[in-house]
Amino acid sequence: MIPAVQNSNGRHLVAALPGHRLSPVFDRLFEDFLAPASQSWTGFPSSLWEDEGAIHFEMDLPGIHEADLEITVHEDHLVVKGERKAPAEKHQNDQRVYGQFEQRVKLIAAVDLAQIEASLHQGVLHVKLPKSQAAKPFRVTLQSTGNCQSQMGMVNQDLTSGNQ
Repeated sequence: MIPAVQNSNGRHLVAALPGHRLSPVFDRLFEDFLAPASQSWTGFPSSLWEDEGAIHFEMDLPGIHEADLEITVHEDHLVVKGERKAPAEKHQNDQRVYGQFEQRVKLIAAVDLAQIEASLHQGVLHVKLPKSQAAKPFRVTLQSTGNCQSQMGMVNQDLTSGNQ
């Protein structure tokens, strides 16, 4: 059985589920209070990938100028700091986020710090982090040593001659 809300005449106005009669009231009451938390900023969209020689990082930074960016490598993290400055004029409805930001990205390989390149083109930051020699794949070449059995015979001969 679903309870109903009654008016002063005893007439059923609307069916109500327990706990739901005040829900719209509380929703409206807390809507403005919780709005800043629900619109919290999660960071600018970014991508990280690697190829054989480098790690690449891209980040969408619309409305941010080069002078307002700082890019550093600290230990094994790429750190992008910056600020998106609010316009001087006030807007009635502005849903954009302004202020300082910092995004840290864990690097997936050791990089050559002296060779890092960064550019900002049409609101997209691109950072190329060349891998250090230690991080690059190194192919070990096997050297042919001849017939395996003849070498085993030499090892056995050395062992038997050493035991005498």
